[in-house]
Amino acid sequence: MDIDIEFEQEVARFYLSMGITTGPGDIQYRLILLVLARNGEDNVTRFSEIREYTDKIADRGSIGGKMKSVFQLEGLAMKVGHGDYIITHKGLLATDFIRSTSGFYKKVKDIEHIIERIPS
Repeated sequence: MDIDIEFEQEVARFYLSMGITTGPGDIQYRLILLVLARNGEDNVTRFSEIREYTDKIADRGSIGGKMKSVFQLEGLAMKVGHGDYIITHKGLLATDFIRSTSGFYKKVKDIEHIIERIPS
């Protein structure tokens, strides 16, 4: 599964515009979860794999901090070695939620396009 950074940024901006600044509105959160989930629950994800995506939108220090303060503290990921993480069941649930927010965004945009085509 490839992760479309531009699409994820677009979705995050959509949620930010509604005042949702964490979770769906946080591009770093979205990308980290999607990278962890891509490798699966029992497979190790290297920090460098996460950075392949996040370096395009954030500095390295903020991602490392987010891994500690959000993902490990909240039990979404577990550190299993130096720079090695695995996603937890709770993290997979969070990923399902993030994916559903993308689906909702697509539906809203589809409806907006239909409404734009309706003559006044």
